Amino acid sequence: MKIVTLAAGLSLLCASAAQAADRTPEQVVKDHVASMKTANVDAVMADYAADTVVITPPGLVPSQVPATGPGVYSGIANARKVFVVLTGSGSIAGIRSMETTVEPLGGDVALLHWIQFRGTPQQVSGTDVFVVRRGKVAVQDIIVDAPAH
Repeated sequence: MKIVTLAAGLSLLCASAAQAADRTPEQVVKDHVASMKTANVDAVMADYAADTVVITPPGLVPSQVPATGPGVYSGIANARKVFVVLTGSGSIAGIRSMETTVEPLGGDVALLHWIQFRGTPQQVSGTDVFVVRRGKVAVQDIIVDAPAH
């Protein structure tokens, strides 16, 4: 009985891994946005590879060193720092207001065009570049548009 239970568990695990690997970059990015809006950091991180790299604009993460250049967060533990900030109380309203469009570029790349607080003085927009491999985010570059003057 234990062998049957173990085999069933391994079968489900393998099926889940295969499903994750079958997701297109567009699907991964859409799942990422949905998880971000729930402020569930564990769900967000489930879409990232162990060796992921997340690149942020200067100062996005308060503890960024150096604070003057882009932030580069290598590995899942470091990348998690970015999403703790983005889903935290100081940022979640913007995330939840975010309107998004995903643009698949072919292969393993998709763009996420986003805008927060549309039509208000707080409006901000940008484009994130995602590289997705085997159903997981390998690289994400968060690019914020320059404010309109």
